Amino acid sequence: MAEILGVGITHYPPLLGEPDTYANLLRMVLKSPHIPAEMKDPSAWPAAMQEQWASEIDAAQEHQARHQAAFTTVRKAIDDFAPDAVIVFGDDQYENFKEDVIPPFNMYCMDSFATAPFGFLKGAPNIWNAPADHQFDVPGAGNLARELASEIINEHFPLAYSYRYLNHESLTHAFANAIVYLDWQNEGWPYPIVPISVNCYGAGVVQTRGGMAQLFDGRPESEKDPYLDFPGPAGPTPRSCFELGEALRRVLDARSGRYVVMASSGWSHAFLTAKNHWLWPDQSFDLARYEELQAGEQSKWRDLTTDAIEDAGSQEFKNWICLSGVVPERTPRVVDYLDTWIFNSQKCFALFEG
Repeated sequence: MAEILGVGITHYPPLLGEPDTYANLLRMVLKSPHIPAEMKDPSAWPAAMQEQWASEIDAAQEHQARHQAAFTTVRKAIDDFAPDAVIVFGDDQYENFKEDVIPPFNMYCMDSFATAPFGFLKGAPNIWNAPADHQFDVPGAGNLARELASEIINEHFPLAYSYRYLNHESLTHAFANAIVYLDWQNEGWPYPIVPISVNCYGAGVVQTRGGMAQLFDGRPESEKDPYLDFPGPAGPTPRSCFELGEALRRVLDARSGRYVVMASSGWSHAFLTAKNHWLWPDQSFDLARYEELQAGEQSKWRDLTTDAIEDAGSQEFKNWICLSGVVPERTPRVVDYLDTWIFNSQKCFALFEG
């Protein structure tokens, strides 16, 4: 039977840059013509959000420090565990999942992953002073991935897989950022990975172009493409995410070796939370999930609904639901939980140790 370490982290993209850029997603949203004029005035925001906005730089520096401390703790746990491979659930935001094919899940069976994370910053400085075009290779576990895909399919779970990227030249952000942050001290990343992309954005992946494109589309509905500019078919349900995790656990239990299984994502995202005018995330939804996590009741996530997740703007939480199916019986050690108003998304760090 394999030994498994469960890990939950964030891949918050602005963390690549300097702290004074962490709220830039909020600044972008404020330029949308779809935000009510009165909500563009900070005096209309919740009091706690106004306070964080007024002390943005201090809040951002604290945000960075807590992230660094949490990633350092998680990396030490991974190093101490010394895995044979790291299996990662991460969302695809209109990167490889585009108009040509959008599977619910896809496992990448590759021996090496070209990685270029700093292009996201478009030439702006990053905290490692790496050049914008810096590239490196992350080791992959291609043979293991092929075996896992085959065995999961034989568990009656129809998992898609691929041997190369389809629409993206490098490792997509949910995985690339995770590796960069887990190697904060630039010590290197020796563990081969098996990325599993999840269509977390579901009905909105094309309409939003994996982000917030719909917030800047000023065309009348009569001029929009009936397929590409409106919600499409749903993504995987929470139950199917959980069941993928269960299938992976059964497959791993039948093997020997040591494996980290990781979820890489933030939780509720402001730019996905329509009921909050896309300005702040859904703290109450995520707090309820956090309390369940603290109690070791993550198996309850299987029974969440897609509607509830999308109402909360917490689509990326599906990555954590996949992880919960792997370790439903474990009460995790929560490393940190970052509740925010202006930095787009709640973030959680947890270790599900055996």
